[in-house]
Amino acid sequence: MPESRIIDGREMVPPEPLEKTLEALDSLAPGEELTVLLHCEPHPLYSILNKNGYRYSARFLADGTNEIRISKR
Repeated sequence: MPESRIIDGREMVPPEPLEKTLEALDSLAPGEELTVLLHCEPHPLYSILNKNGYRYSARFLADGTNEIRISKR
């Protein structure tokens, strides 16, 4: 099972969740997964992930949290 790190950005003020996510991506190891929890659709993050070759999936949980799982391709 891959390693996983979590960034809970639900109580952070923008742009802190994006900044913390980008910092974590810089040190993401092959096979490691980063999970980001937010209360929004982070379209700028999705653009960055697509441009830089990351794989991700996003789903809204019952409490309204957007759970985004990110890994390297």
